[in-house]
Amino acid sequence: MKSHWYTRIGAVVVAFVAMTTASAIAQDSTSGSSLSLRAPASQYVGGGGGFGYTLSGPYFLRSADPEEPGDYDLRFNYSFEKTDQGDTNVVEFVFEWGIAEDWEFILMAPAVFGEGAVESNGDATFGFHTRLWHEEGLMPAFAVRNLFRLPTGYHGQGIDYTLRGIMTWTLADTTRLHLNPYFSTVSDPRGNEDNFQWAMVIGIDHRVSDDLLLILDYQNGRSSKGDNDQTIEFGGDWQISESETIGFGIDFDLDDFGDDYAFRIGYIIGIGGPQIGG
Repeated sequence: MKSHWYTRIGAVVVAFVAMTTASAIAQDSTSGSSLSLRAPASQYVGGGGGFGYTLSGPYFLRSADPEEPGDYDLRFNYSFEKTDQGDTNVVEFVFEWGIAEDWEFILMAPAVFGEGAVESNGDATFGFHTRLWHEEGLMPAFAVRNLFRLPTGYHGQGIDYTLRGIMTWTLADTTRLHLNPYFSTVSDPRGNEDNFQWAMVIGIDHRVSDDLLLILDYQNGRSSKGDNDQTIEFGGDWQISESETIGFGIDFDLDDFGDDYAFRIGYIIGIGGPQIGG
């Protein structure tokens, strides 16, 4: 199998980040610096008007809550997707950092595994999650995500943009409701993709125990030319240690149930560190 230059660069970047993080954590244990392991953000409980915490697993649904200032998550995800276009294996590195109160920086670097010569394979995405207000009474917490996909990968062209609104209501002590409407503009559509994509996502998360959180959502939108896509997704986060979580997600296309589906699994490590101006 041919190894492409961007695949080698991606491997070097991921290895460098992993080694740097491990080194910093090791130094913290001996020098008493401010960097330390902590519970991943999906385990936080607290917040104004509701019990705020982020949803960090390898699934689509998100809450309005950003990372706490000075904290960040490192996530390593693997996904398998089966469609009428064929099977796809993707590995992804995600970095989410609470840079200030109500502000989170996001960096995502996915790559199709085993097939290097795929259009836009290796494109990186960066952006910001901004909480505009907290939950109060009947008013939900509200946030926006602005994401920019850069042409850093194989035959990448143009810049894609995604705007997502996120609303979160607390329904009970362990259950929340979320709305995640979004739209994306694609500068260089690939295959049957539409250059304007949108979806409405509604879902819930439920904390089964201190260590286990589950999500369920329904998505209706359009990402390709033709009829709307309808998808149901189930996932969760399972905390396996004080600072580590295993996440999972599985979704089914309701229009081609049993034929089109995806499975994802991820490893999340939570780390406490500096914030801007901190």
